[in-house]
Amino acid sequence: MILSLTEESRAYANELAESREYEEAGEFLYSAAELIEELNSSQAYKLYKLSISFWEKQITSYKLQAKFHEIAEIYKRLADMYSEKFKNTKQEKKYILNAISYLRQEGKVLREFNEIRKLIQNYQNIAELYSRISYTKKAIRYFNLVIAISKEYLFFDLLSYSYQQIAQSYQELEEFNKSTNIIFDGIEFFNEIFDKYDTKNDNLAVSQICQVLKKLYKLIDDEDQFINYSKREAGSYINLAEILTKNEDNYQKIAQYYRGAALCYRDINSNLIESASCFILAGNYFERIEDFNEAGTNFYNAAVTFRELENTELSYKHFVKAGDSYWKIGNVNDSTESYLNAYDIAVEGNLEYNRFGIFNQIVRGLNIIAKEGLKNKEFFTAATLILESIKFYQQLDTAKDFLVNEMVKNVYKYYYRAANLKTIGYSHIVQSYTLAAISSVLNGRIEKAQKIISEIELKGNTVKRYIELVELIIKYVSEGKQVDFSTFPYHLQRIVNGSEEITYLLHLFKGSKAKI
Repeated sequence: MILSLTEESRAYANELAESREYEEAGEFLYSAAELIEELNSSQAYKLYKLSISFWEKQITSYKLQAKFHEIAEIYKRLADMYSEKFKNTKQEKKYILNAISYLRQEGKVLREFNEIRKLIQNYQNIAELYSRISYTKKAIRYFNLVIAISKEYLFFDLLSYSYQQIAQSYQELEEFNKSTNIIFDGIEFFNEIFDKYDTKNDNLAVSQICQVLKKLYKLIDDEDQFINYSKREAGSYINLAEILTKNEDNYQKIAQYYRGAALCYRDINSNLIESASCFILAGNYFERIEDFNEAGTNFYNAAVTFRELENTELSYKHFVKAGDSYWKIGNVNDSTESYLNAYDIAVEGNLEYNRFGIFNQIVRGLNIIAKEGLKNKEFFTAATLILESIKFYQQLDTAKDFLVNEMVKNVYKYYYRAANLKTIGYSHIVQSYTLAAISSVLNGRIEKAQKIISEIELKGNTVKRYIELVELIIKYVSEGKQVDFSTFPYHLQRIVNGSEEITYLLHLFKGSKAKI
């Protein structure tokens, strides 16, 4: 099968090459190699080598077209491959230097056409590549060029990164004074221009400058100034949100500004209420433009923040809102997680809440996720999710016994399949057999339960205890006794207490005294 896939990949790549689509051929072969690497590494590495030959052909084609940036990107890709796949640092360095050479040629063209921002980004790329191969002094030289030109043209975002990188580079050279001095140079420069833009009430520029200053102060562990500029940055975002006209064209920008403020406040533990409030505002505006993924994210962030503030009512409310938002776009995983968090908070805070609504959504979500797991043969996960859904379904006023019985049958079936598939870990295999056997007893199939535990091939004291546990449950049920956890020997009680799944299955036996 692997050889067939390899040959098909080669054939398709050759078809692409015939159309001079060498880069696409290289990408295709690289992806194919990654797919089979764990199954057959030797065949994968042949495909990696072949992909390199196609990329090199693309470089030859680009040279004729003077596409310097594209050539540099391919050399960087080849360097990555030699580093990650072949662990060949010599070849990695060679291709990095090739990439730098073509980036420098691109830089000459950008200077001639006065493409200032692109030129700065070009210098930054060169600096990063020099850093990667430990040409630290050359990296510093190019980062300094970035700073000099960015200062002149006030490209705040590029300045911030370069200051941090130069400081780190000097530390690598153990020139600690220079590292500190370059940070202070940046702080001095940005403090000067901060006053200028603050006076003009240019909130956008102020927010960008504050973002840089707080990062620089963080580098020198000045917590007071970090907090100061975090608050000022948040204030600028709020001002930007408030001055915009409240109409549909502006709702996305307004939401993004409020989220920016929320993130700033979240960095300051003493301002969590402000952070939560801004997350809610962001969520509300995202909701208005039906961007339910972003709405869900912000409501979820607000709920987590309220949980930190021990405000269980608002935490519960916004976990539910997050769940509702995610559900609208079919994001069942995040939706169900949000509803489960809402349930936990409601129990923790002893809140009155819509049990039917929450439990119904949780049951639906868990079953959908379980079905997805079955498609991928993740039987252990699917069985555990179905068992989890039973916990909530049983608490619904509309719960039906026959449906619970059907769900328990599925629990048995999927744990049994997980055990037989043996693609899970040792402990999960033993637990799967045990859970399948207990589920069979619940279904009234005692002989099947005995057969299941007889199939356990693994040895050891723990395995013996799991088998002993199932045999004891069978004995109780066969004799018409209650499955009373308190009467279990201590070593079996420890087994039960160590597994939520076993504990809950014991709870399902009529008259059971298992604690959940």
